[in-house]
Amino acid sequence: MPGSVVFVPARRFATLVAAVVLAMLCGAAPAHADGVRVQTVCFRVHNGSDTRASTLFGQRYVVGRVRPRIPAIVLVHGVASSTANWDFTRKVSVARALARAGYLVISYDRLGFARSRYRGTGASITTPNQRAMLHELVQSVRHGTYALGRRSSCATTRRAAPGTSRRVVIIGHSAGGAIVEGYPGTYHDVDAMVQADWSAFPPLSGAPAPTVPPEVATQLSAGKDYIAFFANRQECESFNQYAPGAFARVVRIACNPRDFVLTPAGEFLGFAQLNAQNREAIKHTGRIPVLLTWGDHDYIFPPDSAAADLKYWVDACDGCDVTATFYPRTGHLFMVHRSLADWIHDVSAWLASRNLSAPR
Repeated sequence: MPGSVVFVPARRFATLVAAVVLAMLCGAAPAHADGVRVQTVCFRVHNGSDTRASTLFGQRYVVGRVRPRIPAIVLVHGVASSTANWDFTRKVSVARALARAGYLVISYDRLGFARSRYRGTGASITTPNQRAMLHELVQSVRHGTYALGRRSSCATTRRAAPGTSRRVVIIGHSAGGAIVEGYPGTYHDVDAMVQADWSAFPPLSGAPAPTVPPEVATQLSAGKDYIAFFANRQECESFNQYAPGAFARVVRIACNPRDFVLTPAGEFLGFAQLNAQNREAIKHTGRIPVLLTWGDHDYIFPPDSAAADLKYWVDACDGCDVTATFYPRTGHLFMVHRSLADWIHDVSAWLASRNLSAPR
């Protein structure tokens, strides 16, 4: 019988100086006023058949001490994105909010993006390879084999063990959602998966499916190794926001052309293969809990496209624990919308209902 679906409603100077010095020596930033401590973390992964490891830059958010009992949440960004998308401001931040909810949160720049530089060609960094590298990262989080960087760089790292995490949750947005969608059914080494704003299926209404923007297709045809996904601020804002429900100031931060992130060409060249893998992997998800979330005003994946993705999960994944919800007045980049507080609340409550709450 098909998997079940539940719809969730949306809704001291000397001391300070000593602490700052100690944090700098340990590669960590001191806790801010919100109590969240942010540290640079670094992972060693392999792209495809590479025998030489590459380094992924990441950031770890935690309140209090790092303990194995605290579930770890790994955040996987999408196209033209980076760790910054999970932490726009102290108040509008997925990473900080989940850390304040009691989780150990790790965001990272996928290989070829932002501070995770690659020595080879961008065309070789495909989305299936990105999922295999996520598997290496998850294993590093589970076993505590990743490194702590110094300040905001992985150029030099601390050798001290950063601590293990017995339970790991993966959350992926947009193309990051494509990467995590088939992950549980492929590797079976995570405790839950959350997918945000992704669908590999054409709308049930029969409307045309979204296509690669013409500017991107032109760059791919020209053999560009790294692709500029947005040409200007207007394109970024039109793609990502539903203005009536967005934080205008945060959208300006997210769509600042000076901070646009180039995307390795392989990201687009590997989607067909990844989608085929996902359709098979979904069938083997088993009892790993899955939460699917979408914005109801997503320009790229509108509700009828999201409904097609949900339908496949229900029809294909026998006995799966699948939960789905839509968020009102929310565009593609859910992190810049006022519904973010409801999203954080719902994700935390859903994880708690699957015995993945953070110990107090």
